[in-house]
Amino acid sequence: MYSKPVYEPILPRSEDWPVVKLFKKRSAFLRKVVNKAIQDLSVLRQDATTLRQELSESLAYEQDCISASSWRVDLSNKAAFWQQAIEALRHEEIELNVILQQIMMCYAQEIAGGFSKWHYQLAQTTASYTLDKLLTRIGPRSSRDASQIADRLHTQIQIEGPIQHIRQLAHQGTIVMVPTHISHFDSVLIWWVIHTLGLPPFIYGAGLNLFNRQFFAYFMNKLGTYKVDRRKKNIAYLTTLKAYSVLALQKGCHSLFYPGGTRSRSGSLESNLKLGLLGAAVEAQQSNYQMYGPSAQKLFVVPVVLSYHSVLEAPHLIRNHLAEEGIQIKKYEAGQQLNTPPYRLLRLIRNLSIKNVSAVVSFGQPLDVLGQPVDTAGRTYDATGTVVDTCAYFRKYYVGDAIDTEQLREDTKQLGKAIVQSYRKHHWILASHWVAFVSFTMWQKQHTHMQLGDFWGLSPEVLAIPYTIFERICSQVREALIAKCRAGELQLDIHLREDEVADAIVHGIEHLGIHHMRRPLLKNHEGDIITQDLYTLFYYHNKLVGYGLEEACQLAQ
Repeated sequence: MYSKPVYEPILPRSEDWPVVKLFKKRSAFLRKVVNKAIQDLSVLRQDATTLRQELSESLAYEQDCISASSWRVDLSNKAAFWQQAIEALRHEEIELNVILQQIMMCYAQEIAGGFSKWHYQLAQTTASYTLDKLLTRIGPRSSRDASQIADRLHTQIQIEGPIQHIRQLAHQGTIVMVPTHISHFDSVLIWWVIHTLGLPPFIYGAGLNLFNRQFFAYFMNKLGTYKVDRRKKNIAYLTTLKAYSVLALQKGCHSLFYPGGTRSRSGSLESNLKLGLLGAAVEAQQSNYQMYGPSAQKLFVVPVVLSYHSVLEAPHLIRNHLAEEGIQIKKYEAGQQLNTPPYRLLRLIRNLSIKNVSAVVSFGQPLDVLGQPVDTAGRTYDATGTVVDTCAYFRKYYVGDAIDTEQLREDTKQLGKAIVQSYRKHHWILASHWVAFVSFTMWQKQHTHMQLGDFWGLSPEVLAIPYTIFERICSQVREALIAKCRAGELQLDIHLREDEVADAIVHGIEHLGIHHMRRPLLKNHEGDIITQDLYTLFYYHNKLVGYGLEEACQLAQ
């Protein structure tokens, strides 16, 4: 019988959870957020006249945009407030600090959520049931017993990386978890993993648009969520949002956010990260050292790479990506997506009833906020293995209470670079990614003479690869992958490492895009490799882009 690992809660009593302590004094915390935001803003914009004009113009523009394309979550009774604020900014006799207090408190209240232990436990149970339905085959004997569901999920969700290392660091400091972002499904998966590893609840940012539905808004406002409105670009809002994150981290609240900002439309690993909230981690560490010196609590950044055989939104995400790149999507496709033949629906149901679909959560080496590795005691090491005194570093480059914005920018860039490197190193390559990469690359090489638009316009019936050739190229690419895995450049699924090539191909094709009506890859009656959806195949192919594997997809002369 399968024996699941058991991780005892790091903080068994909910009264000790940092997020509980934070929201017990929510009003006082928000006042601190506003005061910090105003202080930071005075450093960023020292000319009051310029700040007034900038805020007045940007607020007026944003209010027009929000009015033209409003969400249900937007408060209609705030329109008068914002109009008064815009008018007040245009009158210099009204004290600027008073106006900023009102504006930033409005923002802080919008950003802040709340926390309820009961709702958190309910959400964890719901996440388990949701994951079980998505990842486990349909069957009449599928039990709804919580412990049996947990056992099944442990067989379906593969958690890799230095788990005990991370748990020990959570005892000593504050964890900032930075996962890749692939699907709306990610948050449910991460919630389950955090709970499974015995870590305390994390605060996390969520797009304000997700609060449009009252049901979700009700629960998310009680799970430590803070809201991010990506429509707002003015400096007052962005400064308030950052101040909220910085102070929460200083309070010891473990934090989760997606540095890619949004789901990867192309399917590839993120390489261009949003540095704003990463900068909040650096700033929070500087403030801790400023207040407490060498005994200050440290922040530990933990990169996480999520890997799936099937991403529910993949067909839509890749088409959005290609449209943004100026590639015309065939007009007839929209109708095909909506009018799926009944036999394909039956095939999808059959696939889900006979196969278990897995996911991999791969944790990277924990880092400090400067992007350097830390050991289980929280000590920082440089590339030579020498212990680094990070407190001395911050005292040298960050003097006084004011943040050196240029130095902060450089340190944040270095942290972002280290996270991207960790993503690539700890990316778990699945057999489904492998067969997608090989097939799409082979078709690209076969049609290099065609214009890009013509290639995308090829009918799926035209594309076919003889299986013997496909297997030979798959073997070549697998050898290249194994070599890179041994060199520590990536991680490989056990099917890719140990199965015979033919068996690994079967596993990859069966699991690739298992949730999609139109399969990205399959065998036809003649045994050739074909696709029903070239665009979605491209999405999964992109998982291996950047590893220099294209040359291995060449037949030997």
